[in-house]
Amino acid sequence: MSFHTANLRWKIVTFLVAPITFVMTLDRAAMTVAAPTIQKEFGLSIVEMSMILTVYFWTYALGQIPAGRLAERRGSRKVLFTTSALWSAMMIVTPLGASFAWLFGCRAVLGGAQSADWSSGVVALKRWFPHSERAKGNSILLAGLYLGPIISAPLTAWTIVNFGWHAVFYGFGAIGLLLGLVWWTGYRDTPAEHPFITQEEAALIAAGQPQESAAVKGEFLQCFRQPRFWLFGLQYFLLVLIQSFYTTWLPTYLMRARGLSLKAMGMYASLPWVAVFLAVFVAGAVSDRILKRTGSVFWARTPVAMTGFVVSALALIGASRAAHMPTVIALLCLSFAAVGFVQVVVWSAAQDLGKAYTGVMSGWTNLWGAASNVAGPMAVAFTVKVTGSWESGLFLIGAAAACGAVLWIFLHPERPLQRKPSADNADFASVPGAV
Repeated sequence: MSFHTANLRWKIVTFLVAPITFVMTLDRAAMTVAAPTIQKEFGLSIVEMSMILTVYFWTYALGQIPAGRLAERRGSRKVLFTTSALWSAMMIVTPLGASFAWLFGCRAVLGGAQSADWSSGVVALKRWFPHSERAKGNSILLAGLYLGPIISAPLTAWTIVNFGWHAVFYGFGAIGLLLGLVWWTGYRDTPAEHPFITQEEAALIAAGQPQESAAVKGEFLQCFRQPRFWLFGLQYFLLVLIQSFYTTWLPTYLMRARGLSLKAMGMYASLPWVAVFLAVFVAGAVSDRILKRTGSVFWARTPVAMTGFVVSALALIGASRAAHMPTVIALLCLSFAAVGFVQVVVWSAAQDLGKAYTGVMSGWTNLWGAASNVAGPMAVAFTVKVTGSWESGLFLIGAAAACGAVLWIFLHPERPLQRKPSADNADFASVPGAV
């Protein structure tokens, strides 16, 4: 792969950052798809298997903020190379043990190591992209994340059928190790230090970096005293309530509530993932275009996020009440596509708000997302059990998510959480509420 190009930053995110995130999603999903086979082979109970599956999310959540801070201090190059090697090694050694304790331990280390992926990617994008292009850069990173669920299940299932479940872990682990080496070779934490960058592109990136104060040891703890820091996490929790429905209950919903066959469900359940995959590219272009036209971070982020929240919630509720299957699928696709719009804006705003503490901000945000990935499916399951209606479950998470739109009124992404340097940036001078 050649990096000699006037647009090296786009090659960095497309061929280095996004692929590692994509492989991370493959590794994450491998155990889920292989679980029935592994459970039967080792004679594990349903409780033991559930512990193996869920320990990943606990260690993944607990590692978010430390990993984000580490990416800021040590750089994404070292952190992502080290952690990707660790989680890939865990994939490779997983089939070597045949006990509950071994599988549980491998899965726990995998989650902790993968907690560094997202914050390292967000920090890398912040350093490599001018402020006016960050939404499009984040859209490529999100595309790598959303491509995983489209490919992981059929690829994993095909590999298990043809080569056995061991091959899944060996193969995905080997790919991860290879990508880690490519990452170490092709990435630099400072664009100007990259051997293949042109002077023109380095100057463009440097000129497009908003002024910010240098990080001070321990100063990031002050973020926890700011209401907007907590509100930002809460709005992401509300957003992921809807996303969690697609990652957990959508196949069950289509079969039990809508009466689809297994074959039909497999086809229809993939369509919302295609919709959100495409939507993030549109969202990135829209947000960056608004920023270039208005010069306002507020208008490029807040109205887009609020609209996405409302459209997603209303479409999900509408899908739960629709009578005809084409309408149901269309509304489900619209709802998840709107989630993609908010996702792009969220991670761009995390960079706007976090500045030198973007890693902490992204880790904090992802921590709330991990909590929502647990709470959302549980809320739906409890509501459906009590009411006997899937419509009630979807209405609950849709209505809750709609509240996320209200929170954006108070977030003000144009006002960084970090104390601003003495010379205010022109980028923040003409936006609503700028100080």
